[in-house]
Amino acid sequence: MKLDAIECMQKRKSAREFSDKKIPEEVLQRILEGVRFAPSSKNTQPWKLSLIEGARLCALRKELCEQFDLGAQSRPDFSQNLQELYRPRAIALGKSILTYKGITREDKEGRRQHDRANFEFFNAKQILVLSVAKEPNETTLMDLGIFAGYLMLAIENEGLACCPQVSVINYADSFRKILPELQEEKIAMVFPVGYPLENSHVNNFRSERENINVWFQKIS
Repeated sequence: MKLDAIECMQKRKSAREFSDKKIPEEVLQRILEGVRFAPSSKNTQPWKLSLIEGARLCALRKELCEQFDLGAQSRPDFSQNLQELYRPRAIALGKSILTYKGITREDKEGRRQHDRANFEFFNAKQILVLSVAKEPNETTLMDLGIFAGYLMLAIENEGLACCPQVSVINYADSFRKILPELQEEKIAMVFPVGYPLENSHVNNFRSERENINVWFQKIS
């Protein structure tokens, strides 16, 4: 049964374990047909979306994990520096999911494997890479955010799940190495996507959200 937009927003949560079932072509096309109506400034539609699977995905996963294991220097295309106002929220999220998974502060190997799973794309069989032509401006980045929101709702509406990732783009050059089709693109975000694994403990984790009055104000 299809959900309406508000239900999709409230129901959606990130998946970190996926089944082996790939997305049928007709389902993928419905997602793309829906998300192509995402608005953008002056209708510029600056985004590029690439579905990666099979041997290329395996090669990308291997390359990223090697970079992570080596402790390679991060070189993202877009800054990920957090303002002090938002840093406590990020720290709280990290603590809450580690606690939920039963990984203690002293369990250094458990914490390392938790971080490494991001670069494995949580073993998803397919990922979506959101990119943009080089030299984007601030308006372009806002357009990408709008597109990403539409994309996640379209995915949810089809009974699928995803996990928006920015940590993996720390090694943006690795994407361009394995995927030369993106050589002239900046990597903005990655979405492991697919059918969520049934009875998965970690997939039931839901991050907290601020109360409306924290970020909403009415001005008369």
